[in-house]
Amino acid sequence: MASAPDSSAARLPKPPAGATYFSDPLRFRVTVPSSSPQSWLVMPLFVLWVAVAVYAFVIGPKRPDDPASTTLVMAAFAALIGIPLLASVLFAQAGRLTVACQAGQGVIREHIGPLGRSQTFSWEALAGVREVEIRGRYMRGRGLELDLSRARAHRRLYFAKGLPDDTRRYLIAILLDEIAQNRHARPLGLDV
Repeated sequence: MASAPDSSAARLPKPPAGATYFSDPLRFRVTVPSSSPQSWLVMPLFVLWVAVAVYAFVIGPKRPDDPASTTLVMAAFAALIGIPLLASVLFAQAGRLTVACQAGQGVIREHIGPLGRSQTFSWEALAGVREVEIRGRYMRGRGLELDLSRARAHRRLYFAKGLPDDTRRYLIAILLDEIAQNRHARPLGLDV
């Protein structure tokens, strides 16, 4: 007896360029590029940082009339401003967002290769996912909210801020489909 083909793939929207999706009864992983068009706004600051760094490390020390303290201040300015600026440009241009679940443990990871940050949660506690307006002190934007209300300690996780609309819709569809199938809960009696 042949089984009916899985219709969940037909319900999912078209994946964005560079997205990967893997799912089986024990685990799943969806990865999308987290590059943002707004990241190009940071590029002029990065170019300014490069100019200051070149002056501080190459031109400044070679001028005999310039005191060493000015060169050191310029070098400190370049390091303090430039390192976070470089990291933000790299994450905005080449970053990836991965949502995965294995053996009942969910993880959200924003990364470039092995570098990045993760948030973990219990997959059994996940009640839903929705798109929300995320307001910060200086910026606001659309993002995703994971509702972990099935857990005793009710909490919400926010992520995917700054992603394009089609990528956010794709993530919502994948996560809602995985929640509806409820295949990734830890099997009873197995503490993996």
